[in-house]
Amino acid sequence: MMDAEAAVINGFFTFRVFLVGAILLAYPRISRKGLMFGTYLGEDAVDRPSAGRLMRSWDVGCAVVMGVSLLVGWGISLSGQPIRGNLTGTAVLLALSPALYVWMYRKARRQAPPAVARQAMRASASLEVDESRGDRFALFTLVVCLLAALASAAYATLSYEALPDRIPTLANMIGLGDETADKSIIAVLLVPSFNLVLSPFFALMALLVARAKRSLRGGSGGRSAEAQVAFRTAYSHLFSGMALFVCVLFTVTSLAMINVARGESGSLGILLLGICVAMIFYAGFSLFRLMKRFGQGGARLETGSVEAPLTGALADNARWILGVMYVDKADPSLMVESRFGLGYTFNFGNPIAIALNAIYLTTMLGLVVLTLVEFGVL
Repeated sequence: MMDAEAAVINGFFTFRVFLVGAILLAYPRISRKGLMFGTYLGEDAVDRPSAGRLMRSWDVGCAVVMGVSLLVGWGISLSGQPIRGNLTGTAVLLALSPALYVWMYRKARRQAPPAVARQAMRASASLEVDESRGDRFALFTLVVCLLAALASAAYATLSYEALPDRIPTLANMIGLGDETADKSIIAVLLVPSFNLVLSPFFALMALLVARAKRSLRGGSGGRSAEAQVAFRTAYSHLFSGMALFVCVLFTVTSLAMINVARGESGSLGILLLGICVAMIFYAGFSLFRLMKRFGQGGARLETGSVEAPLTGALADNARWILGVMYVDKADPSLMVESRFGLGYTFNFGNPIAIALNAIYLTTMLGLVVLTLVEFGVL
């Protein structure tokens, strides 16, 4: 008989598999017209019989990936190791999903007509004269996040000497236990440090998205430019909102941990979980709204231009690695529209984009390692 803890673990694992599977099934269906699995095949690509076969292959592949993940995870769990089954099944899901995409990308690439495969990149709107409506809010959000993160770090530092030898852990704060840990400067500043990295990062992403390069459709009399600006603004606001949610979550957590440690307040588990739930609903609703109202790149708003060919990076197969990584040293853009899925991606031909990603990944890896060392995992 499966105990309650194992049932909860397996329930979350199953939900995770079906959630990821649903996202995988939806992603190719929100791409711009002419794009399939990261490859530009021309504007009439979706009308070819081969496009239907590609999509059916993708659907079958997603079902297989989900099935294998569930079989592995549940198989290990039923042998008496639910946590290992959860982690292993999730690892299988994360490993097979990119492999499935690469397989589909290669199949789509072979279907590109010779004329499309040989085309050169066409000019797009310049950044200097481009309209941006989301950057002011993004700048405001960036300043707020930096000030709040610095203030919580300063408060934690100033409170350090007054804290007892044992302080509550994060599990303690959200009501999942009563564990405490030895007081150390790392343990006290860990949450403010994550806040100082994550919330400004989301705000910076909002700013970069608001100023991202447009990938317009050709022709006259359409609304391609206006549609792209509307999409970028909405997507930028999504990142700004996420930055504020993350900032509130980590700031409240940091302050609460100190106050609980000093006996000035009780656990704020309900409040913190409430913030997490609100953030998840906000992200989910915003993404659904982007897909339903705008479409990728504002495709649903491109009235009068939908039959015209794409321009810019999206119409140039030569500068994309596996259809997801854009590399063009001659393009000054930091971000361009993604070819697969929803949103934008970095131009990895720009040294600034490479530096930003390297700094962020190195910092996050360092914080994760410190966390594991602090709590005795490493």
